Amino acid sequence: MVVAAAILFAGFVAIVRSYSRGLGDSPRELFLVLLGKFVEYSAFAACMLSFVLFLNFDVGLSDVAAGAYVGLWMVLISALMVLVGAVCDVVGIKKTLLIGIFALLIGRIALVVTDDVWLVSLMGFVPLALGVAIAGPVLLVAVKRFTTEAGATLAFGLYVTLLNLGFASGGWIFDYVRGIYGDYSIVTTLPIAGDVSVYQLVIAVGFGISVVQLIVISLLRDNVEMTEAGVRFLPVDKPQVLASLGAVRTAAGSVVRETGRLLFEVMRERRFWWFISALGITIFIRVASIQFLLTFPTYGIRFFGDGAPVGNLYGVLNPLVIVFLTPLFAILTVRARSYTMLLVGSAISAASIWIATLSPETFIPLVDTGFGELVFDRWLSLPASEWHPFYLSLVIFIGLFSVGEAIWAPRVMQFTAEIAPPGKEGAYIALSYLPFFLGQLLAGPLSGLLLANYMQENASGNYPEHYMVWVWIGLIAALTPLAMMIYRKMFRRVEDNLPGAA
Repeated sequence: MVVAAAILFAGFVAIVRSYSRGLGDSPRELFLVLLGKFVEYSAFAACMLSFVLFLNFDVGLSDVAAGAYVGLWMVLISALMVLVGAVCDVVGIKKTLLIGIFALLIGRIALVVTDDVWLVSLMGFVPLALGVAIAGPVLLVAVKRFTTEAGATLAFGLYVTLLNLGFASGGWIFDYVRGIYGDYSIVTTLPIAGDVSVYQLVIAVGFGISVVQLIVISLLRDNVEMTEAGVRFLPVDKPQVLASLGAVRTAAGSVVRETGRLLFEVMRERRFWWFISALGITIFIRVASIQFLLTFPTYGIRFFGDGAPVGNLYGVLNPLVIVFLTPLFAILTVRARSYTMLLVGSAISAASIWIATLSPETFIPLVDTGFGELVFDRWLSLPASEWHPFYLSLVIFIGLFSVGEAIWAPRVMQFTAEIAPPGKEGAYIALSYLPFFLGQLLAGPLSGLLLANYMQENASGNYPEHYMVWVWIGLIAALTPLAMMIYRKMFRRVEDNLPGAA
């Protein structure tokens, strides 16, 4: 794990330096915002990988209930993102980000000091949903505000890079804490919080990281923006809290009314329903992707035992593959149609899942090879007694899944932007989340059902049907490339903007 951390840090420094050379004229606010994104996503990943385990071990929810709970929470985050833009426009970037960070601090500390399901929900996950909903879109607005048109491409590239490196850092933190204390354990007892579990400790580390983010964002200046002529300083208005709150309510109401009118208008167009049907087909590969956050941590811990480095297997490997391959594929396939890349990428990801259904004995010949030594000794730092061949199966599977994701994930966003007609981009992009909402609603209960049926915790630690988890996820993921081939003409009609789709 130490080697993984060193590689992660070296990659972080090298990539940041290469991007930053073209952004030297930008104000310090840009780099503070980007640093804030890296810091927050480290906390987000560590906590996200812990949530199902926390709800199961600390709160006492069943596998099905815990999975459904987190899936519904993810839907709440997506819904809250709709109103964030109005708040940011009225209150300003810095104040909006500070609101989000305080919400994250409240939510994370609540999960550390209580395991009552009602307090966990009201004081923990609701504020967390607000904080996460603010962090994403507002930081994107900030990156745009603090860059020129020419520098925006570099800045957004650095943004995506730091997001993925932050997630990798969070995956490493998740494993590091669990590696010290083990899983399903009580770490300490505090006067206010009572017994603190290992998962609450991971969340407490996330709280500490959010404090760092608070310091970083506090250094932002409210009156700075980047123009083509250089940095510009705006006049500073005296803060008027009540007036700002009233303006937020007015703006939010206006946004809701105008958004409702435009959405109703868009939903009457035949073009939209072709568009939403095409996007709906991509739900299935997205559901498979979400299972890495909901199902995989519990699955890996139950299969391999306490302290298994499951955070490294997905939380580190996936984002690092995405960081290095996404720009490469973007350059090599710039002339390729979105349909083609969506089909190829989703097919690679869907096919890779079936590797995890193979018998672990299949990978025994790889254990004593250079590849096996790299994985077990230099990366995961496992003792020889724990060199289980199934680790190699999962590394190959997740690596290939991530290769496919580096192809299809950017093209989903590009496809959405390409199809939206002029003047209705916002409505189309907002409504493009509808299939994703359904995917999140499906992913949560699916995770719980798979764990309850094939990985139900038992004293023997033996799970003879564990492969069925991946059989079902693989079947669901395969629906995306299969449906894309069946409905090829529909995709092409939407992509080509033919009259029949208008």
